[in-house]
Amino acid sequence: MIHINLLPIREIKRRNNAKKQIALAGVCLLCFFAILALLAFYQAGTVTSLQKSLADIQAEKQQYAKILNEIKRIEQDKKVLMTRIEIIKKLKESSSLTVHVMDEVANLTPPRRMWLKGLSQTGNQLRLSGMALDNQTVAKYMDDLGNSSYVQNVNLASASMEKYADRNLKLFSISCIVMVPDTNKDDKKIK
Repeated sequence: MIHINLLPIREIKRRNNAKKQIALAGVCLLCFFAILALLAFYQAGTVTSLQKSLADIQAEKQQYAKILNEIKRIEQDKKVLMTRIEIIKKLKESSSLTVHVMDEVANLTPPRRMWLKGLSQTGNQLRLSGMALDNQTVAKYMDDLGNSSYVQNVNLASASMEKYADRNLKLFSISCIVMVPDTNKDDKKIK
């Protein structure tokens, strides 16, 4: 006898396979969306973390900018103070210069052979005028002044003879430059 199967088994199997494939595709799609959602949450967390880190760094930068501005202001103040200190040092050196020059001139003037009649200082120019017994005394005095650490470029401006108390005396005028001796040169010579 012939059995006829009226049930469409192939069709049912095909439909079941199609349903399984659709279900599998749906599950895969749901897994894909779940993975995308997890990645999105991770990226959002990373972005938030980076933004917070950036905000912290910018706040720190602002804090350091204030410190840098303070350092720049202090450096400018330091430059002004150093300039003032240098000016004060130069004023101290130049104020004592006249005293040292007067001391040098007085110590180097030979007694009873030379008399100074005038001494004038304008800036660093010094002019001496006086009388001496002879030319050698004037020449030695000029050499002695030239060897002084406070006097340079000693030049005889004028010289003439004059009769004074029945003696022929040499009138002279000397010009020279006065300056503070360079202590660094002395230190270098010692070393």
